[in-house]
Amino acid sequence: MAAVIMVDVLIQTFNEEANLAHTLQSVKDWAHRVFIVDSGSTDRTREIAEKHGAIFVHHDWEGYAAQKNWAIDNLPWESPWILILDADESVSPELRDEICAVARREVETVVEDGFYINRLLIFMGRPIRHCGYFPSWNLRLFKRGRARYENRLVHEHMIVQGPTGGLTALMMHEDRRGMEHFFAKHNRYSSLESREIVDSPEPWPGWSELLRNRVKRRRLAKSRVLPYLPAPWVWRFIYMYIFRLGFLDGRSGWHLCNFISGYELSIQLKVRELRRLHYQTNKSVSGLSSPEGSEQFSERYNVVESNGERVNTPGATMVINPAIPTRHIDSKDVQCFSSPWTFRQNVGRALWMIGRPILFRASFHNWYLWRRFILRMFGASVGAHVRVRPSVKIEVPWNVTLGDGVVVGDDAIIYSLGRVTLGRNVVVSQYAHLCAGTHNFDDPTFPLLKPPITIGDNCWIAADVFVGPGVTIGAGTVVGARSSVFKDLPANVVAVGSPARAIKARGAEPIPTDAV
Repeated sequence: MAAVIMVDVLIQTFNEEANLAHTLQSVKDWAHRVFIVDSGSTDRTREIAEKHGAIFVHHDWEGYAAQKNWAIDNLPWESPWILILDADESVSPELRDEICAVARREVETVVEDGFYINRLLIFMGRPIRHCGYFPSWNLRLFKRGRARYENRLVHEHMIVQGPTGGLTALMMHEDRRGMEHFFAKHNRYSSLESREIVDSPEPWPGWSELLRNRVKRRRLAKSRVLPYLPAPWVWRFIYMYIFRLGFLDGRSGWHLCNFISGYELSIQLKVRELRRLHYQTNKSVSGLSSPEGSEQFSERYNVVESNGERVNTPGATMVINPAIPTRHIDSKDVQCFSSPWTFRQNVGRALWMIGRPILFRASFHNWYLWRRFILRMFGASVGAHVRVRPSVKIEVPWNVTLGDGVVVGDDAIIYSLGRVTLGRNVVVSQYAHLCAGTHNFDDPTFPLLKPPITIGDNCWIAADVFVGPGVTIGAGTVVGARSSVFKDLPANVVAVGSPARAIKARGAEPIPTDAV
């Protein structure tokens, strides 16, 4: 029998009879004490734990991070080192030897306050060494009192007060409960991830943090990039199977990449659902503090507890947190909270975003024929002899109509979220901004609005003019430089100022002040 090392082990459980014996066997005879913190198992979890000499503690489920932090704060630890395992993980003999080597040293002589352990996933009987799942570093061994989990709904990481190191041997991760549980667990994860994206978007960490911190990069991409890409689940599959060499993991790698692609689709659908319904919840996992409260997660995702992994259960009902104000959702709201762009439009905008700098912006200044061709290829209605400078920024080309003889000067912006129509022989000078997009400020969610802009024939929009959404400018009108147009202007006048107003008829004497 191996000498007992001063390491205490924490394992969190809920109905883990299929996994727990294997996990406990891997720490038997060398760990000082093993604590099982259970959130209400109804199978043989307790019997198996006590059979292997573990200390069984019941604690109502609080959430992934909160449950473990409760254990860190309240269990009667004796060892200076704590090792945290999931019930479907096990310590390899090589990892056991490394942990024991650390624990045998005087704790004051160990510089590191925590150690990262590399976890190897066993999926469908095969180790996954690619797909972006390996290496998978998790901080699991730490000095007592020197680390806690961050407060997140899912995929929480441990925050350590001092320096950290890494162990070279592997922790094995194999869930023996089968694919049904695997699907249910990821359904739960996707619900929590979608809620994190909607309620707590990842803040910009700064370039230095972004470059050095892999976790920050991953979270920023999932929160701020993937939801806005067309078909993000496809990109997730390409990233895992091709760029992260998932094809080298054989059939298991193929199935895992396809499954995680579907998992990404589930996240994005739930994000859209939450936004569409204007669903607001308490960011501190309101309603998940008890077995009864575990049903209080979502109108759409019925759940019950499971070792921090809740699974879908028919008949569970949602109770909205009364502290959070809600409002009636009608058909108009559904339209507001739905994506303002169709899938086809999102693809088109992505292609235009990629193609504009190369095909349009980089063309020579006098290649007007080429730029007319490019705009027509992207759905714009472009008349004869139109001259658009290469530095012009057009947001959505298929919403733009340019009549015969239109001229658009350098660095002008046609922000065509809504339709922008320029009549024949219109001149839009440099730095002018035609803005056919705004938000409803009377609604706290600021839903997108896309009122059109229409500029009649033979108008001149001078340098640095701003034309707001929903504005119509009559034929023959001139708007003076640096004016701002927020309301319709009549035909054949000269208008200046902010807000712009007519000061004279075009070609006539100034309009008297008392007539304005």
